Amino acid sequence: MIRFQFSIDRWPLQQPFRFAGYTITDLECVHVRLTRGTVQAQGEGVLPVVFDVTADAVHAQLSGVAAGLEQGQQLADLCAALPPGPARNALDCALWDLRAKESGQDIWTLAGLSDRPDQIEVDETIGLGAPADMAQAAQLSAHRVLKIKLDGTQIVERVTAIRQARPEADLIVDANQSWTIDLLTRHGPELAALGVRMIEQPLPRGQDGTLSDLSCPVPIFADESCHVAADIPALRGLYQGVNIKLDKTGGLTEALALARAARDAGMGVMVGCMAGTSLSMAPAYVIGGLSDWADLDGPLLLAGDRSPAMTYSRGRLARFAPALWG
Repeated sequence: MIRFQFSIDRWPLQQPFRFAGYTITDLECVHVRLTRGTVQAQGEGVLPVVFDVTADAVHAQLSGVAAGLEQGQQLADLCAALPPGPARNALDCALWDLRAKESGQDIWTLAGLSDRPDQIEVDETIGLGAPADMAQAAQLSAHRVLKIKLDGTQIVERVTAIRQARPEADLIVDANQSWTIDLLTRHGPELAALGVRMIEQPLPRGQDGTLSDLSCPVPIFADESCHVAADIPALRGLYQGVNIKLDKTGGLTEALALARAARDAGMGVMVGCMAGTSLSMAPAYVIGGLSDWADLDGPLLLAGDRSPAMTYSRGRLARFAPALWG
């Protein structure tokens, strides 16, 4: 018999964080805990501000899981029936954690993966602000890879300021759906000249088709336009890669399927996050081992973290401890 518990908690940020159209000061995270005998497992999902996902809806979904358990339904079936999103992510990852702890096998063995990286390189996100402020943040970062948040204004000015501050850094930019096709056409060559390696989700979701006739010198990755493996056929030929976030896929199970589908389609892979604590980063780390880019700096934005926290050192993220997850 599995004991199922969940809560929705707030995690304050160290300071307000800005990106296109939003300023956030804290995160809402759903925390799922599973207990069977002496084994305890957990998973986390982050309620994203960029999608219409409310705490009430997540609470209702997981309350339904609790009711289903009381009626004798299998927890794995209840999890699979949930829509992709933070509730299913938290439960799916808790189930992976439970299987690992009960079997004595690690996540890579359970997932059929041979590579168990001791650490992966991760970017650090530079929040939206004045060019000089963003350049200062870039200068202070110890990460080799920087992810630059942009909107539709001062695109080249912001990237130029950061490039001047960090001439050796690998730069990727994230427009969070805030550009038009004209902005992308105009600024793509300028960003390429500044050494930008990738542009993430420049156009609003639903306008992906306008990329079909575009020749951009910088690879474009889908974020908000890509949630699950079934999205890949429609995105192939429009984007050069996808950003996999477990709060979009609804957990590690679908994230693995999405990574495989993207690779089979000849597309690049990035793993990202909706910020979150180390408990969110741990299962995403598994996808990080399969990715070209890893945007897993979420805990660096927080005023506190779970224990035992994952360890960051000069742009490298060390593998999680089983006491946290997996």
